[in-house]
Amino acid sequence: MKRMMLGIVIGIALTGHATQAQTWRHAPKIAVVGPAGDSRLRAVDEAVAYWNRTLQEIGSGFRLGPVTRVARPIPEEALQQMSTSVLSSRGRTTDFPAALRDLPGDITIFLAQSEFVSFASPFNENDKRIVGIRGASFPPMNFPNVPRNVIAHELGHAIGLGHNSDPTTLMCGRPAPCRPALFQSNQPRMFPLTGAEKSRLLAMYPAR
Repeated sequence: MKRMMLGIVIGIALTGHATQAQTWRHAPKIAVVGPAGDSRLRAVDEAVAYWNRTLQEIGSGFRLGPVTRVARPIPEEALQQMSTSVLSSRGRTTDFPAALRDLPGDITIFLAQSEFVSFASPFNENDKRIVGIRGASFPPMNFPNVPRNVIAHELGHAIGLGHNSDPTTLMCGRPAPCRPALFQSNQPRMFPLTGAEKSRLLAMYPAR
């Protein structure tokens, strides 16, 4: 019994978040909800292209699906509530506010206008996930190069990766002191994955 419990604890530690052990069984369609002309729309396209390029390079058969723009009100208060819930739950079951239960995509990205910690939710009861992105006017989202990497970071969670403690990489985060401001750069660039993360991705999403 003790050996079994130890294995469970180790498994959770390796994933970073317990719910991120869940993986996609198909190419998830991505719906982006945000204001027309928002500069982060391009950052979403760049982040999705980054993941699909990386998955191809490591030999995975998995890809993120097509990106569509969706015109609908952004539930700012619900996103703030979800951010707090995800941050405090550390991967355990999260309650989804009613405003976030009817999602247009398998992964729905909300480009919010308000201030909260950007997040990727666990799977909900319909096997969908939410990515909430902090308002573009709040630091560090108004720093150069930060939005594309923040969105890519949260998509990394949405496909199953947890945090690491290496500040030079994309998935660095809590409890390590890494914060999104570290993505700041005067030259457009995407931060890399670690070798261990690439191996984990291939294990979760093999060639076939």
